[in-house]
Amino acid sequence: MARRSSGLARRVALALAGLVGVVCLGAAAWVAYTQAARATRETRTVEDLAAGRGRWVQVADAALYVQQWGDDRLPTVLLTHGTGAWSGTWFGLPAQLNAAGWHVVAVDVPPFGLSKPRSPGSTVDYSRVAQAQRLLQLMDTLGRPVTLVGHSFGAGPALEAAMRGGGRVRQLVLVDPALGLGPAGEPPHCDPDAGNGGPLAWRAVRTAAVAATATWPGLTGTLLKQFVHRKAAVTDELVPAYQLPFERVGFSAGLGDWALSFAHAACETAASLQPARLTAWSTSGPPVRLVWGAQDTITPLTQGHALKSWMPRATLDVIPGVGHIPHIEDSEAFAKALVQALGRPGP
Repeated sequence: MARRSSGLARRVALALAGLVGVVCLGAAAWVAYTQAARATRETRTVEDLAAGRGRWVQVADAALYVQQWGDDRLPTVLLTHGTGAWSGTWFGLPAQLNAAGWHVVAVDVPPFGLSKPRSPGSTVDYSRVAQAQRLLQLMDTLGRPVTLVGHSFGAGPALEAAMRGGGRVRQLVLVDPALGLGPAGEPPHCDPDAGNGGPLAWRAVRTAAVAATATWPGLTGTLLKQFVHRKAAVTDELVPAYQLPFERVGFSAGLGDWALSFAHAACETAASLQPARLTAWSTSGPPVRLVWGAQDTITPLTQGHALKSWMPRATLDVIPGVGHIPHIEDSEAFAKALVQALGRPGP
């Protein structure tokens, strides 16, 4: 009996080892395939992809790609996007804001969209402070105070820029901001070992991992659906806009570099990561408005209430029935909520 049990155990162990081997071979084959596809796909320059739309603004270490809508004599609202998005994924929102009396500027926050290093091969700093400084330099080129709107990941640089703006930000709107808070709204927790060591410490490995997942066109729709409550909002017509930057030279490598930096974001010295400094700033800073999807599971509404407690003068508006990307889940409801949050355009 013991001999039969021992034999069965060996057969099970061999079967499991074979299964693991098949999975590893399959994963290796998938990475090799997507790497080859990346080399074929990432061949176009940002100028080619822009196709004559938008322009580049030179700042300290990058050339920021910006698109504009409407008369630049109108009050300006500056839009900063979330992870995986860019200035081309605001869809109908700029036209709706323009109709409400705003001049609209949308910027691609590096490494997303069509923004690029100032010189080929140069290093880009992806810290929140560096991103905020780029926004402030962009505002200087616009020549007037702006209303700043930051969505998701883009809300971190937007908040930091407002805190450092010295009057360049006349009001701030944060939409489902991803500020590194805990699920219940706990302040950001620094883990010095986050992202250190392991295979992703090597650029070639993380580039391959990104190419096999985040920038693989076949997964775009599936990944987007993880961020929204209304899954039907992720249509076949909408997805290609998110995929356009996938064709730019070096896109997967840049995204991998940003992801490694983002993993350490809670350990940065940014003022916007510190609740006490937020509270002190909010007492005399520009008006702050928070807009949140009620069904957001990426940055739950509990985080909105925590931010509201740290910035007592801020307002919190909740849009029912939508998740983390309200401008694609219910564009009309979001545009209405945003226009209301912005208020009447000032002079």
